[in-house]
Amino acid sequence: MREIIHDETEISVNLSSNHTLVVTDNSGTHKMPLIEDKYTIGREPDNTVQLNSDFVSRYHAVLLKVRHRNRPDTYRIIDGSASGKLSKNGIVLNAVKKVSSYELQDGDIVTFAPEVHILYLAPKIM
Repeated sequence: MREIIHDETEISVNLSSNHTLVVTDNSGTHKMPLIEDKYTIGREPDNTVQLNSDFVSRYHAVLLKVRHRNRPDTYRIIDGSASGKLSKNGIVLNAVKKVSSYELQDGDIVTFAPEVHILYLAPKIM
């Protein structure tokens, strides 16, 4: 399900009980609820998160659900394809450092290429 963003304030708060990605690429910005255990991210159309940019690898990263006993589940992003081939340009966390694997925190921004990134929003625990 692709929810198109029309107003910048729509991306700053996650009122859903789902983990959410706000995806920005050359096609625009949209929200995507995360409900599966695994997502592939890249330029090819068979990725579960397809990114529209020539600077994004065909299979750029994998997003995996991490289950915890004593705290809410999270998602880990891993650079490269599901078969382990690293992406050409890597992934940058919060515009600061390149990472090969990282457990996402609410508000993290992962950059794949110029003007191509995802914002991770964790569900708010009530």
